[in-house]
Parts: sequence; structure tokens; C-alpha cells
Amino acid sequence: MNRGMSGFGIIILLLILLIIGYAGYQVARVHFNYSTVSEKIENTVRIGPVQNDDMIREELIRAAAETKVLLLPDNIWIDHSVPDSFRIYVEYEDSSSIFGIFTYNRKFVIDKVA
Repeated sequence: MNRGMSGFGIIILLLILLIIGYAGYQVARVHFNYSTVSEKIENTVRIGPVQNDDMIREELIRAAAETKVLLLPDNIWIDHSVPDSFRIYVEYEDSSSIFGIFTYNRKFVIDKVA
């Protein structure tokens, strides 16, 4: 008579679920970082004209570093050319290693105008 899964089967199932959960977390973390950086850029666009461009870049780089995202000054463009508007355009790459075997890479572009 079959009474269900054996103890070994349950351990294997739990191990598979943990591996899937960890891989999902690593992928989701990259997207969570994107939303955090995007929100910071949106807030900066709202108050941006108060600061000079170098201060804005420094603040964005510092805020991104808190979420372990590397932003470079060359990848942050600040545009004042359109009257009554302010634009920040940012490009960056983020990646996550899954067990050191697979790497999830993603290039992000954030373009905010106020």
C-alpha cells in the first residue's frame, strides 16, 4: 500500500523548491533595484531644478549605491533644453549571479521628465 511520499522524497522536493525560490529571488532583486532607482530619479526630477547638475549626479550615484547599483556619471544625462521642463536620462546594467553558474544580466533605461 502506497502511503504518499517518503522522507527522502520530501527532502528532495523541499530542496527543489528552495533552489527555485533562490533563483526567483535573484531575478526579482534586479527588478526591485530598478524600481528603487527609478523612484529616486523621479523624486529628483521633481526637485531637480533647485540643485546643480553635479549635485544631482552625486545624489543619484549615492542613492543607487545604497541598493548596490553602480551608476557612472557618464551614464546620467540631465537636459534643461526644453523650456519649462527638466529631464534626467539614466542607463545602467545590473546583474545577479545564481549559484555562480548562471548570471542574469539586464540593461535598464530610465527616462523621467518633469
